Amino acid sequence: MTPNAHACAALRVRHAPMRTAILAVSAALFLYACAAPGTPTVNRYPGGGYGGAVSAATPSRGNALVQEAENALLRGDGQTASRMFMAAAVDAPADQATDYRLRAAEAALSAGDASRADLLLDQIPAPGNGQSSDPRLQGRYRLQRAQTALARNDPTRALRLLPQGDPGGDPQIAEATLLARAQAQARINDPVSAVSTLVSRERYLSGIVSLGMNRDVLWNLLQTATLDSVTLNRALSAPVVTRGWVELASLARRRAALGDYEGWRQRYPRHPGEEKLASLFAPEWPAAGASSASAADRNPYDFLNQNSGPAAGAGGVALLLPQSGALAVFADAMRAGYSAAARAAGESEPRVYDTGGYAQAVAEGAGVVVGPLLKEALTTVAAIPGLPVPVLGLNYLDANRPAPPGLFQFGLAPEDEARAAAEDAYARGLSRVLTMVPASDWGSRVQTAFAARFRELGGTVADASTYSGGPQSWSEPVKRLLRYVAINDKKDAAAARARVGPGIDPQRRNDFDFVFLAGRASQARVLWPLFRYYHADRTPVYATAAINEGVGDGDLSGIRFCDAPWLLESGGPLQPLHDEALSGRNREAARFYAFGADAQALASRMARNALNGGDLVPGATGVLGVESSGAVRRKLVCARMTNGGDPALLPPPVNDAIPIASP
Repeated sequence: MTPNAHACAALRVRHAPMRTAILAVSAALFLYACAAPGTPTVNRYPGGGYGGAVSAATPSRGNALVQEAENALLRGDGQTASRMFMAAAVDAPADQATDYRLRAAEAALSAGDASRADLLLDQIPAPGNGQSSDPRLQGRYRLQRAQTALARNDPTRALRLLPQGDPGGDPQIAEATLLARAQAQARINDPVSAVSTLVSRERYLSGIVSLGMNRDVLWNLLQTATLDSVTLNRALSAPVVTRGWVELASLARRRAALGDYEGWRQRYPRHPGEEKLASLFAPEWPAAGASSASAADRNPYDFLNQNSGPAAGAGGVALLLPQSGALAVFADAMRAGYSAAARAAGESEPRVYDTGGYAQAVAEGAGVVVGPLLKEALTTVAAIPGLPVPVLGLNYLDANRPAPPGLFQFGLAPEDEARAAAEDAYARGLSRVLTMVPASDWGSRVQTAFAARFRELGGTVADASTYSGGPQSWSEPVKRLLRYVAINDKKDAAAARARVGPGIDPQRRNDFDFVFLAGRASQARVLWPLFRYYHADRTPVYATAAINEGVGDGDLSGIRFCDAPWLLESGGPLQPLHDEALSGRNREAARFYAFGADAQALASRMARNALNGGDLVPGATGVLGVESSGAVRRKLVCARMTNGGDPALLPPPVNDAIPIASP
C-alpha cells in the first residue's frame, strides 16, 4: 500500500452516518491548526543545557557556499549546512578551512548525526599534530570531540577530551566546555564534581538570565542525583559554594523543617541557593481575620514571598468570565465546576461578572478575583497599578511579561501536556527524539515547550519537522524526517539488514528513541500510520492530550500522552467529579468544569493568604505546583491509547523523581 493510500485509509470514517459531520469538523480544525506557521529553531549546541553558541570566525559574505550553509542553519537543516561548510573548506586558507570544518561538524551534531560529526572531525589534525596554532580553534575542536562522545553516551571519553582545570581563553568556549564537563560528570554519577564545575562556569557568564539558567541546570541535576552518605561525605571537602548546594538539595530531599533551613542560611550566608528557599519552604498563613503574629513569632521567611502584594480581603470571590460568544459554553461549564466545589467546601458561591468587570468586582467588595479567561484581558488586568485585590488569572501572561505582586496564573495550557510528555519519556530512559507538529502557532508553542523541557532534563532533539495542508500532503514530511530510503527488492532489503546488524534499520535513520507527535486525534490517525509505514512501527510515540477522545482505535493504539487525573483515574475519589463534569457536556466543556473546581481550591487558599511559591495542591486537572513567580503548573498522569478501549494508565517510570517543570 502506498503512503497516500495509508493516509486515505486512515481518514475513512467507520460510521457512515457521521461521515459528513466529522469531515466538516476536521476541515475546520485543519484550517485552525495551519493558520500560522511556526519558526524553526537551530540548536547550535545539542549536547543539552543552556550554553550559547560558540561564534566562529566571520565568513566572507561573498562566499556563496557559506551563505547557503548559514541559510540552511536558519531553516534547521543541519545536514545541508554541514555539506555546504565542507564544500566551502576546499579552497579556503588553512585556518579558515579548519573553521569551516568545525562548523560542518557542529551542524552535523545539531542534526543529531554524531557519526558524521566524528568523521568530519577526523579530517582535522588533532592539537599538537599540525593543527592550527590558534588556541580558539583548538578549544572548539576539543569541545566538539567531547560533545560527540556525549551524544554517543560515552561520558568517560568526553572527560578525557576536556581540560580538567579552568579552561581559560575565550569566555564562550570556556563556559560551553564547562557545561559539557558537568554533563559528563553527572552521567558517571559524580554530582559533587558536576556541581563544582557548574559553579566554576559562572565566572564566564554575565547577566541575571544566564546565571539563573545555570543555577536551574545545577538544581535540576541535584534533584535526580544520588545523595547518599558517600556523596554527602565527599561534599564536605568541596569548595564552600558547592558544599552549600549539595547540602541544600539534601535538606529538600528529606523535606527538612524550617529550623534546618535557617541553620543552612547561617552556615552559608549570601549563598546563591537562597533564591530556592521560597519554593522549598512555603509556610501556611493564618486565615483571614485571625490575629496577626507578633514580631518575635513572625516567620523568618516572609521576605521570600514574592507574591506578597495585595492581601485577600474578607469579601467573596468574583468570577470574570465571558457571558456571550463562542466561549460562553466553556465559561458556563467552568462556573458550574467552581460553584459545585465551593458548595462542597461549605463556602459561598462566587459572583459572576463579564470579562472586563474587575473594577466593578473590586468596588462591590470582592476579596479575590478569579479570571479573566482570555490572555489579552488578563494582560490588561496585570497592568492595573498596585492590583487592589489579588487575582487568579485563568490564563498565562507572555513569557517576557513578569507578573505583578498579587497575580497568580493558572490555565489548561497544552504546554503542560508537552512538558509532561518530555518528563515521562526521559524518566523511562528515552533520550533522543524526533518531533512532528503542525505548522501553526499552537504547534510552535507545543514544540518549544516540549523541546525546552526535554533538553533541560538532558535529552536530545535529533530533528524536528512540521506538517501543513491536507492529509494527502503529510506523507512527504514524515518520509523526510525519518530519512526513509525505499528498497523494493526483498532480497536487497534482507541483504541490507544483514549488513547493518540487529537493531538497525537500513532504510531509515536510527539516531532516535521515540517520536513526539502533536495534533488532534483526527490528525494522529493519519500521521501515526505513516510513521509505521516508513519503518517507525516499533518506536514509542508520545502526543499531547489533544488526541484523547476517551476511546482508542487501531490508528491511535499505542500512542502515549499525559492528561488530567480526573479523565484517566477511574473509580477513585475523582469519580464523582468525572461523572458530574461529563453529565450533559462534551469532553471539552467537561475539561472546563474540572478546571473550575481546581480554580476554586486555589482561590480558597488565596482568600486565607495561604497560597505561596512552592505549594503543591492536589487537583482534578493535576497536582498543582505553585512557582515563585505565581504561575501554577500541572503535574499530569500518563496513559497509552488502546485499540477500541479506554486509555490505559502507564506504570510509574523507574526514575519518577523529576519535578514539575518551571515556567
